[in-house]
Amino acid sequence: MRILDSAPPGWLHRRRRLLLDVLLWAVVAAPVGYAEVSPPYSRYVLPLLVGKLLVLGVAVVASRRQPLVALVLAVLGSLVDGNFVFAIPVFSYLAGRRSATVGPAIMVFVLITAGGTALNLGLLGAGAATWFLLASVLLFAAVFPWLVGRYRRQQQELTDAGRRHVDALAREQRGAAERIRLRERARIAGEMHDSLGHDLSLIALRAAALEVAADLDDRHRASAGELRASVSAATERLHEIIGVLREEAGGSLRPSGETVADLVDGAREAGMAVRLDAAPAVAELPAMTGHAAHRIVREALTNAARYAPGAPVDVRLTRDGDRVEVLTAAQGG
Repeated sequence: MRILDSAPPGWLHRRRRLLLDVLLWAVVAAPVGYAEVSPPYSRYVLPLLVGKLLVLGVAVVASRRQPLVALVLAVLGSLVDGNFVFAIPVFSYLAGRRSATVGPAIMVFVLITAGGTALNLGLLGAGAATWFLLASVLLFAAVFPWLVGRYRRQQQELTDAGRRHVDALAREQRGAAERIRLRERARIAGEMHDSLGHDLSLIALRAAALEVAADLDDRHRASAGELRASVSAATERLHEIIGVLREEAGGSLRPSGETVADLVDGAREAGMAVRLDAAPAVAELPAMTGHAAHRIVREALTNAARYAPGAPVDVRLTRDGDRVEVLTAAQGG
């Protein structure tokens, strides 16, 4: 039977950090511990060993949130035990890797340099050669590892920024594709709403004309009435289902090459009494203007066929410069 690990991700992350800290403590404590347990043994070897290991443990814990504090502890420990020097590059690298800004680190290095100079040249009376040696140790054991840590941090930040940028571009592309898909769906819905609704209204009008024909027997008249009712119901369902998807900002496409005059002729053939009054200047309208006029007239004829069947419809188009006026009216409806 397979048992799955049900530990929460937060606990797994903390456990991993704890294992890394223990490993770090073992690495920096190894030189100090080895020196203390190697002969000759001093009288206070055990208390000193415990104290030094505790200092290193505090430094490891502090390196998570206050890495500069861990570096200072390692430098101060080197005043007591030279083996702490092996821990200085490690905590210096972590200070560069984990510190968000460089200002505090520069201040710490300046204070360490000033304090070490005052201690060696002033209090201990060390010579210039000793001071130069200690300064070189500080440079190679502290400054250079800190620079390496800063470089790794900046490299990681650039990598993360690049990944976020790629994710943002991917989301933007998905959003653009989704907007294009929605616009296309709305355009198709608008075309069906206008064009198919108009055609269904004309079919209903033809069925109504057939229903009232004088030379039609009762059986065929009933069939024509049922056809008219079915088409009217289908038109209503069409408006209810896809009418909400109509794109208000843009127009739907009219059949290729169809003009307002062609639209009026089609309505007349369906049995509508339509009179078109269009000025000669309207024949050469710009594409978008002609498209808008076509859509308005088609919507007006569709409404007239639905709500005022049999009523004469007047359609008037006038043009004054860049302005086009479209007037539609159903008489007696």
